[in-house]
Amino acid sequence: MFAGVLLLCFLPFLFVLQSLVGRTVAAGFVQRFGLTGQAERAVRQALTSPTPTSNTVSGLSWVVLVLGLIAAATAIQELYERVFEVEGRGLRDTPRRVVWVAAAVAVTLLSGWAEPAITRAGGLALDATISLLGGTFFWWFSMRLLLAGRRSWRELFPSALATGLCWLGMVLVFRLTISSTITTQYDKYGAIGVVFVIMTLLIAIGVVIILGAVLGLAWQERRRQPGNETRKNP
Repeated sequence: MFAGVLLLCFLPFLFVLQSLVGRTVAAGFVQRFGLTGQAERAVRQALTSPTPTSNTVSGLSWVVLVLGLIAAATAIQELYERVFEVEGRGLRDTPRRVVWVAAAVAVTLLSGWAEPAITRAGGLALDATISLLGGTFFWWFSMRLLLAGRRSWRELFPSALATGLCWLGMVLVFRLTISSTITTQYDKYGAIGVVFVIMTLLIAIGVVIILGAVLGLAWQERRRQPGNETRKNP
């Protein structure tokens, strides 16, 4: 369900945003996952609009796009509320969702701008290290913000670190496999095959967000077990 929300609400905004800054989603996707050859051509063909995207968006369309982003933030917030057993506050949390959307857009643009320079400077190792640190901090901030401060920074850190590690693992797996997957799906189904692969990526993002939060909680609960306390304080 979360992947569906991202596909319908977040991706259209990225198309417009990348167009406004003079890039395409296809170029960003190719760069982020290191696509080459037939996979790169398939992505560019499937995700490149024949006309500038921003020229077709105005008035009510912008309102719909912004509301879609808030819906994506709401979906993430509801996931965290269920995992951390925090009661939702409905429309009162709208300002926090707007702040999260602004932060997510800023991080997306910043990572797209900085990643090529980081890779050239330190290779994949430096890129992975910064991705881990940046991902951990971003999801730590996201949990604290979307839960309205009802869980402490200390309580949230294990889940944030687990999310950062899972995110890094997901990116590395997709970087190693996505080119061949796109090529295969494109040969079988044409341009829609690229969409299938993107949907798989979005599902993986949803799994990472949930799994990271749950793993952090499980680690904390294990530490609180009486047997562990006894071993620590004989």
